[in-house]
Amino acid sequence: MPPDYKKLYEIVCDLYSDTDHFYYGQWDETFYTLRVFETCKMLIKRTRNKIEEEIILTAAIFHDIGKTKLDTEKKIKNEWDTHPNYGAEITRKILRKQGYSNGFVEKVVYLVKHHDNRPGKVEMVRSSELKILQDADLLADMGIASFVRPFLYSGKNKRKTIDNVNYIKTTRSHDGGISKENLYRLNLKSSKRLAIKFIKESDRLNNKIFKMTQSELVE
Repeated sequence: MPPDYKKLYEIVCDLYSDTDHFYYGQWDETFYTLRVFETCKMLIKRTRNKIEEEIILTAAIFHDIGKTKLDTEKKIKNEWDTHPNYGAEITRKILRKQGYSNGFVEKVVYLVKHHDNRPGKVEMVRSSELKILQDADLLADMGIASFVRPFLYSGKNKRKTIDNVNYIKTTRSHDGGISKENLYRLNLKSSKRLAIKFIKESDRLNNKIFKMTQSELVE
């Protein structure tokens, strides 16, 4: 019997809903988790390698659940890199309670624990499953999502829309945008092709809103 992805997602969303930082705004993990799950499915369709699809998709649902243990501004700032280890513990506990086999659980836990150990950050042998999860985690924040997230941030932090647009202009002219910085952190060629497509998509949207704020009133 395959995993009940919907039930697992509901469990995870309930945990996020109990937090102050991870259920709305730019850190809405209920939305971001869904996007990582769907992006994993996109990459799975593009791979020719033999993979354990159910392990990847289950790990996608749980990959950031450790952030529920970092629900203060101080912890978010100082302990961000600990969330995969917290996530591994939470994932193991939930999956065992739901009756999944030890073998299945430990494979999922491994992906959750190492999902942030990316190329350039940690030297390690990566399975095809880990490569897909890591890439989906980055790709899910590109394209339309990378266009929307700054405005969610603006709303949560009470920044004016025009100020937010000007901030995006500055960061894009300075370093080419956060999405482009992430290209070298991707594992798979198929992921890099998707990333380029998504970056162009977000650039088109940004250029449209840049034009909307052009006025003699703010020059």
